[in-house]
Amino acid sequence: MTFDSPRFSCLAAGALLVCAALTTPAAAEFATAGEVWREDLVQTLPPPDPSQEAHWQNTLAGVYELALRNDRSLAAAEASFRAGLEERRLGLAEILPRIEAAYTYQDSEIKDRGAFPIGGGEVIPNFTNSDRETERWSVTLQQPLFDLPAWFRFQRGRDLTEQARADFTVAQQDLMVRTAEAYFAVLRAMANLQASLAQEAALSGQLEQVEQRFEVGLVAITDVFEARAAYDIATADRLGFEGDVEVALENLSVITGRSHSQLWQLQDEFPVMDPTPEGMAEWVEFALQHNADIKVALQQRHVAEHDARAAASEHLPSVALQLSYADRTTDVTRRVLSGDMAGGPPDRFPADGKDTTLSVNVSVPVFAGGAISANRRRAAARHDSQVQLYDATVRQVTQNTRALHISVRRNVARTRARAQAIVSARSALEAAETGYEVGTRNIVDVLDAQRLLFSAIRDEANSTIDFVLDVINLKRQAGLLTPADLLVLNRWLEEPPPPTAPPRPRRSEQS
Repeated sequence: MTFDSPRFSCLAAGALLVCAALTTPAAAEFATAGEVWREDLVQTLPPPDPSQEAHWQNTLAGVYELALRNDRSLAAAEASFRAGLEERRLGLAEILPRIEAAYTYQDSEIKDRGAFPIGGGEVIPNFTNSDRETERWSVTLQQPLFDLPAWFRFQRGRDLTEQARADFTVAQQDLMVRTAEAYFAVLRAMANLQASLAQEAALSGQLEQVEQRFEVGLVAITDVFEARAAYDIATADRLGFEGDVEVALENLSVITGRSHSQLWQLQDEFPVMDPTPEGMAEWVEFALQHNADIKVALQQRHVAEHDARAAASEHLPSVALQLSYADRTTDVTRRVLSGDMAGGPPDRFPADGKDTTLSVNVSVPVFAGGAISANRRRAAARHDSQVQLYDATVRQVTQNTRALHISVRRNVARTRARAQAIVSARSALEAAETGYEVGTRNIVDVLDAQRLLFSAIRDEANSTIDFVLDVINLKRQAGLLTPADLLVLNRWLEEPPPPTAPPRPRRSEQS
């Protein structure tokens, strides 16, 4: 099965990145790959309602919008992108005509003093003053006729601009991945904390029940010790999970530049389904065509290739056409004084001229101390290096795509299995509690069943989050990740209930 990029399917039926779950299976198609990116970083998300801004900033869409505005890594990537856009123009400048205009004004004064003999040896002093004013302006046009290194540098500039564009695409996709990972790291910590709070509350109630049964002589003191130990361990775990939530929120604030509190959570109805198409080969084939890292590596290889060809061409002659026009005006004023005689009026010698020159200049490098040959060998070696790095990138993308495809399908199966494990663990807990009431099970069995239940609840929440992140990274490898994917995922979020307070310390603990 093969298909073009506009018809490459997304992840399953609405699993987060498409809305296919809401329609028919035939609608489970990806958006067009290679979407034009926002070169000016214009915000594409709708502005929030001012009255709902506090809530909006705790949604995935709001967090991503804040990241677009405040993430320093993306801002640096945008500046690098703007700089890269100029590389093509710089390369083009080397093969276009160059025009220079010049203007010169010069005013010089010369005083000469001398003497000459008259008759029987009398010496008459002689003074000459000269004042020269010169104005000259010129225009010169120079056009390369044959300059192979300049031509390859022009092609190199075009590739550098395309590389900058690909680098900026990578930066934007990486921002979406980093934002999603930081956001769901908070949700993961919150899910673990909620399960821990529920476990702690259940064990607190269990401990109270055991203590009451011990007071009337129905159980031994060992049951109290077992229940108290389990409760203390749950309290310690809950404190650790509270710290994890705070750390995850701080990590998120590094990206957004804002503080966050209660992030919106995934709905229970969030679909966890296999990717479409299911075949790994289709995903790998598509990733090799559209992955942003491969595009960057390909442009880097092209840049190195043109560098090598330019360096190899430095031995060749270069030919340039030069046309110049100059207009000059000169005015010389001279006065001569001899002895005591007053000089006559100054002599003036005005002159002007126009020069037009057409020339063809041929330059041949003969010897440059070995620099040309050394530069050629260095550029060739760098090209070989980029070829190897390109091949390594292709292999890495292939491996990452395969691994993520496997991970997505594995997490689908694990999430379903863990959802069933919750049902089974809850039934096991009910059976253990019933057996404990009638004396066929002991407290250890009940505590083990409780730990198993809340462990299954945590594992199911973590599997769902792993699935979401693997889907996002799979689209990143395939070159399909766009802001629309985060917006679709945002529709599966809901505002969380008010935070649950941890159980109060027992009277025995307060004393």
